[in-house]
Amino acid sequence: MKKIFIFVLVMFLCVTSFAGGNKKKISLEKWQGKPLTIVCPWAINGVVDIINRSLAVYGEEIFGQKIIATNDFIREGSITLSDNFLLTMSSMLGDGGNIALTNFLKKKANEPHLIIGSENAFAVTPNVRNAKAQTFNYNDFEPIINLCSATFIMMADSKLNITNLESLKAYGEGKNLLVAVGGSTSIESFMVRSLFKELGLNMTVVAYNGANLALEALINKEVHLAISHQSQAKAGVEDGIITPVVLFDEKGSTEGFFAGTKGVGEYGYTAYCKNRSFLLARKGTDEDIIQKLYEGYKRILEKDEIKALFKDMMLEIEPLTAEEIDRHIAEVSTMVKTNM
Repeated sequence: MKKIFIFVLVMFLCVTSFAGGNKKKISLEKWQGKPLTIVCPWAINGVVDIINRSLAVYGEEIFGQKIIATNDFIREGSITLSDNFLLTMSSMLGDGGNIALTNFLKKKANEPHLIIGSENAFAVTPNVRNAKAQTFNYNDFEPIINLCSATFIMMADSKLNITNLESLKAYGEGKNLLVAVGGSTSIESFMVRSLFKELGLNMTVVAYNGANLALEALINKEVHLAISHQSQAKAGVEDGIITPVVLFDEKGSTEGFFAGTKGVGEYGYTAYCKNRSFLLARKGTDEDIIQKLYEGYKRILEKDEIKALFKDMMLEIEPLTAEEIDRHIAEVSTMVKTNM
């Protein structure tokens, strides 16, 4: 009986110790007492901005220190500008986030400052013709973890009666269509250029600093089409203002709000990929910091309320590691070069 009691006691201590270990804060020793700043280089109220701010709420709980989610570098100094001003002055953030990533080179390794990047700057911009000159490259950063993955969707003004690629081709014959995108050297800009080339249609890309602003331009009838995130387009579809045309994926959607919308891969085209947004530190940041940040953000992404948010926003949770992010950049680079 005594042996059984001791065994049960040991098991109880192990279980409670394990449970307590799961709740233990991940200590970032070098940054104790300093807030961790995460910069989103794209538009305020965009998908990635919302995700960045939602994840930052758990800074105290997971790391024992605040996480400040922001969209610009000016706020790090003594001057603070209003969100409204930042929205109207999108050039401050730069095309596709390139200016923000360039500014981030001023940061040093092991500073409590991180930035969000995507395949736009590292796999698209360096490989497309007429790309804006950039002074940074992928090797200037240390990838940490993928925060979210999304599939872009092409939307049309509903009055144009464009509901698929067949009707797009019929409508676009002999015209020059205006297509709004989030950045002239963004992945969505590249994919839609490649698609129109395959369709034999003429188009002009109209660049905005974020997919949400591109969609707003379509709703305001400034353009014929826009490439945006599915969650951002849902309200406009419900109101009958815009219509889904095609998803930039291998296959279309068979369930959910956009069920029945085909993927470009189903038409035989290959210029498509997931849009992934991942955390980056400055090159040379200690590996133990990178690992702790990965572990902490992975725990945040596992929270039920975050899973619910992602589902509502039609996003995927894919906590890719640094090696997997490296592979994604390489694969997208190959795709871009193949479809140029």
